[in-house]
Amino acid sequence: MEISIIWGLGVAMAIYLTAGVSGAHLNPAVTIALWLFACFEGRKVVPFIISQFAGAFCAAALVYGLYYNLFLDYETTHHMIRGSVESLDLAGIFSTYPNPHINFVQAFAVEMVITAILMGVILALTDDGNGIPRGPLAPLLIGLLIAVIGASMGPLTGFAMNPARDIGPKAFAWLAGWG
Repeated sequence: MEISIIWGLGVAMAIYLTAGVSGAHLNPAVTIALWLFACFEGRKVVPFIISQFAGAFCAAALVYGLYYNLFLDYETTHHMIRGSVESLDLAGIFSTYPNPHINFVQAFAVEMVITAILMGVILALTDDGNGIPRGPLAPLLIGLLIAVIGASMGPLTGFAMNPARDIGPKAFAWLAGWG
């Protein structure tokens, strides 16, 4: 549960940090939904999504660089060969992997539902017409929602809810030898 709380607070801080620059577009699913349902400019969609994936990839590279020696020590201590099935537990530091007890269809359904819940709340919190005043609490409420989703559904899929957060680091892990 701690990871859910920390992740939610991290997202809230990222929203506060980026709201004035990009409207806090941290997630391609959010960018696409805002383009489809909230009049976000179509010409910005592709550059924003490219930036989101690049940012996630670079963040994974930074984590790898900062913890490089610890990765090597862990692999040596546990006689782990990078790229083996066993090494995917270590690669999980970079990205989410579904619980082995659920299948692809179930994992996809979980991610679709939790991403839809996230988007519904984001749209409600940022809609001037729904009677809830927009303001400085919206990022905290979105972070709280992410913490709740993570605590309740996280054990099933790792609660990616963000294609950039999932695919960007997976691409880095693949290039770093985890395959």
